[in-house]
Amino acid sequence: MKTAAASVPLALAGCAGDVDDGRPDGELLWGGSVPVQSLDPHFESAAATARVLENITQGLVRVNWDYELEPLLAESWETSEDNLEITFSLREGVLFHDGTELTADDVLASFTRIEEQEGLAADYMALVDSMEAADEYTFEMVLTEPFAPLLSRMATSHMHVLPAHQAEQSQDEFTEPIGTGPFEFESMEIDSEFVMVKYDDYWDDGLPHLERVTKNEIPDNDNRLNTFRAGEVDFINDVPPRHASDLEDDSEVDFINRFPKSLVYLGVNCNEEPFDSRDARLALEYAIDKNEVMEAALYGQGQVAASPAAPDSEWEHPDLQPRQQDYELAQEHLDAAGYSDGFEATFQIPQQYNDQVSAAQIIESQASEVGIELDIQMITWSNWLSDVYTDQNFQATTSSYLGLWFPDAGFHRPLHSDGAFFFTGWEDEEYNDLVDEARQLYDIEERAPLYHDAAELLKERRSGHILLYWMPTLMARTNDFTGEVMAPDGSTFRFEDTQLE
Repeated sequence: MKTAAASVPLALAGCAGDVDDGRPDGELLWGGSVPVQSLDPHFESAAATARVLENITQGLVRVNWDYELEPLLAESWETSEDNLEITFSLREGVLFHDGTELTADDVLASFTRIEEQEGLAADYMALVDSMEAADEYTFEMVLTEPFAPLLSRMATSHMHVLPAHQAEQSQDEFTEPIGTGPFEFESMEIDSEFVMVKYDDYWDDGLPHLERVTKNEIPDNDNRLNTFRAGEVDFINDVPPRHASDLEDDSEVDFINRFPKSLVYLGVNCNEEPFDSRDARLALEYAIDKNEVMEAALYGQGQVAASPAAPDSEWEHPDLQPRQQDYELAQEHLDAAGYSDGFEATFQIPQQYNDQVSAAQIIESQASEVGIELDIQMITWSNWLSDVYTDQNFQATTSSYLGLWFPDAGFHRPLHSDGAFFFTGWEDEEYNDLVDEARQLYDIEERAPLYHDAAELLKERRSGHILLYWMPTLMARTNDFTGEVMAPDGSTFRFEDTQLE
């Protein structure tokens, strides 16, 4: 694979700094890896959408580079001693892109929409007893019990604030986002282009510096890199890992590595044969050499995963190690599952994620050594969302979720049976209880051990997520594009304080 990759040309005619003279001043050209789809912040789960919405819509709070929550649309907030009441004081004079002023009624309408229309953060509203716009700039929430992840969830696009008149729209009626961010939505051509432009009345004076951000959708990794090398775009995300070392050594390129971005896993359907058997799941895992999979997928740019907690966070289990390849143990579990001669299963892979395609090919080869025949089927991302995720019509697949700074992102949303991204069918009452208890604790020293215990259960009882590797965000940009573009969540981008010099 490495030999074949070496034949892909890195440099075309021109240099990375060349720019089309016909484009407007202050326009950033971005070569994106995954096309933007729906733009409804309360219902769209794709990371590609969150990356643009981070600049268009905003929440009451957001995370900073110390991984602490800081005020955004809320100027400040106070929490009662029993952690049941939260009072937000909103910034005054903040305008939505339609010219209307932000008030507590907009916050109330947005959160009500999430709750009543069952948005992606609806489960986080389950413990909200009441909400009130106490006055024009004061918003109050009362909880039925302490709930530590709520504020962190507010820092994601799934709880961003829309104007009240738009928050009254259903998901089907929603067409374009009206936010309070530094950029406003201008246009989108599905699978082709996304454009956002500077909002002149942005509440944070002096920002943004850019006049326009045009995202050209270039899903093919090599095509995207070659487009950048030819000077046709200023910035690309998801640099092919096999080219990372070349870009690091190139003085004409600003190469950026932010770790971790996301956790890639092998998902199996625990409600369908053969993976309704824990032994069948363990047999597959013991057949896999995860280091080899990671090397093939990321060319050494990642890290093999042992738990859903972000590496080096308080939530990561200090001693838990990934399960090692062991063909003898794989055979023992095949015998116990009643599949001594192995079994066949379909293996549906979202084709635009090149690292997952490479990983799947290695897994297929390794599994065949013990008689597990995985039939790789390349599918589009939209088909993955409809067939695998929504309809749960699959046996095995690969996917990923963002390695966000708060533990709910990894332990609850994909793995708890009430989680927003739960789809593999593995349900364990003890695991659910541990995660539910952890959500009520605010003290890290009390909370972290519960996540450590939960990680042990995931491994021992072999959940439907066979964790593979953590991957970074690899980006490249021209030297005249400056400022921190990466957001602290490890996935989204913030263009508000970047500029073209």
